[in-house]
Amino acid sequence: MFELLRKAAILGLGAIDLSEKKIKELVNDLVKRGEIKKSEGAKLLDEILKKAEKSRTEIEKKIQEGIRTALQKIDIVQKKDLDAKVKSLEKKIEQLKKKVEKE
Repeated sequence: MFELLRKAAILGLGAIDLSEKKIKELVNDLVKRGEIKKSEGAKLLDEILKKAEKSRTEIEKKIQEGIRTALQKIDIVQKKDLDAKVKSLEKKIEQLKKKVEKE
């Protein structure tokens, strides 16, 4: 399941990158043909790329949420949770050692 989500993420982000390349080519072509001014082309390109970046960020968040949900469903412990538990157990062991030494 994780592999499927990973592949979907790569395809989605790859499509956005490809779209950005095509958008740049299209805007440059419009400028070369004189249909828009160079300054307008730069502004249009900047606006489109900002929207693409926003979309990329939203897609990444959704993918991360999907992965988290999938991991929760298959009951896999996250590293941060495991680290917290280990620290808690280490603290308890130290407390028990001190208690045993006093007795």
